[in-house]
Amino acid sequence: MPGTLTIWLIALAFFIPMHYLGPVAVLFLTGNEPPELRRRRLRAILIDCTLTIVIAFPFAAWLFERSPLYAGLLFLGMMALPYLHLLRLRRRPAGVTASPNGNGAER
Repeated sequence: MPGTLTIWLIALAFFIPMHYLGPVAVLFLTGNEPPELRRRRLRAILIDCTLTIVIAFPFAAWLFERSPLYAGLLFLGMMALPYLHLLRLRRRPAGVTASPNGNGAER
């Protein structure tokens, strides 16, 4: 059905820039970290945005057939995840990264 495909392409064209640009803008406008740390955080945020799109979009498309309201709420919830990840990265000390045992490991 070309109409449905067109609607989903328009939704993606709107959702993707909004999903990436918000967290990246917050990272650059509110951060005062050194350039190397900013690059690591930017990479982490871009990966997080990509993963949430890859996970949320097919699930929301499937859910849209049953309940458009829940599909929209899923999109909004997934858009919040990169911001929460950025907040978590900012709370972590600059030289500490996650390690397999759950404790911080110095870089």
